[in-house]
Amino acid sequence: MALINPSDVTFTLVPEVTAGVLPTTGASRYEVPAKADQSLPSFAANEIASNTKRPGRAGNGMRRGMVTGTGTLDMRLQFAPVYLALMESALSGKFTTTGTKTLKAGLNDSTFSVLSLLQAGASGSALLEAASGCMVNKMSISVKAGDEANISFDLLSTVQAQATTDSTLTVTAVPSTAYEFAGVEVSAVTVAGNTVIQFTETNLEVTQDRVARGKLGTNTPIGIGTNGTRTVKLTMKAYRESFAVDALLTGQAQAFSFTIGAAGNGYGVYIPAGFASIPTTEFDSESAFVNIEVTAAYDATQATDLYITQL
Repeated sequence: MALINPSDVTFTLVPEVTAGVLPTTGASRYEVPAKADQSLPSFAANEIASNTKRPGRAGNGMRRGMVTGTGTLDMRLQFAPVYLALMESALSGKFTTTGTKTLKAGLNDSTFSVLSLLQAGASGSALLEAASGCMVNKMSISVKAGDEANISFDLLSTVQAQATTDSTLTVTAVPSTAYEFAGVEVSAVTVAGNTVIQFTETNLEVTQDRVARGKLGTNTPIGIGTNGTRTVKLTMKAYRESFAVDALLTGQAQAFSFTIGAAGNGYGVYIPAGFASIPTTEFDSESAFVNIEVTAAYDATQATDLYITQL
């Protein structure tokens, strides 16, 4: 039996029709352009510890409770179908298919399976681990001037399966036209109508509390529930050139946006109603900077707190 080389493990993503069920035919299967240190989703059972006393001061072990999976897909940001599917799960919405393709954060949850192929091979010799019923509970996009653009998706999963046969679904590779975005591709940064502030960093974080649902008679969750409100935070760093940005940010609802990439190969990120905290000044060996933190709120015109477009 051959030992597994971590360098040879590949990851793919399959959008689901029925939550928790890995499609076997007629579904898309997208390549996940994972970083070299990408880990598999991990599953753990809620441990039901016994407080029963046994002879000789011994305990009485434990039982396994409900099993859930967690993981993170950490990638360099590109424009490819797998990112669109993950963004839809993170924002609980769907990209429109006509005109400017737009994804608005809402309440349309979607699930997917992450397939980790540990060892390729013929039926009976492959090693495939599937995490199904996945939903994204946190998405982060971060980019610095002169550096790479990163995106990560934290996920919760309800079903684990292991097989010695790979899925027969055809893998859709990242398009040949795609490239890893960097700070130079961030443009059209608009803060409360201002487009001339010189920014050096931006970070978008979208968080939605999700919890696996348990049921008597099984240790497999019957789905994932969503709790509380979605939190959308935008943090930005700019050069401290004056106090203009302090005067610009009123603390009331204002619009914030930026784009990454180019037409046909990029994204636009828009917060139509963001509330900025009081800007703070930061020093390092290079310069003085001003930090801005924005919390998104519902905007009646756009009927959402965040939307993303395909450029």
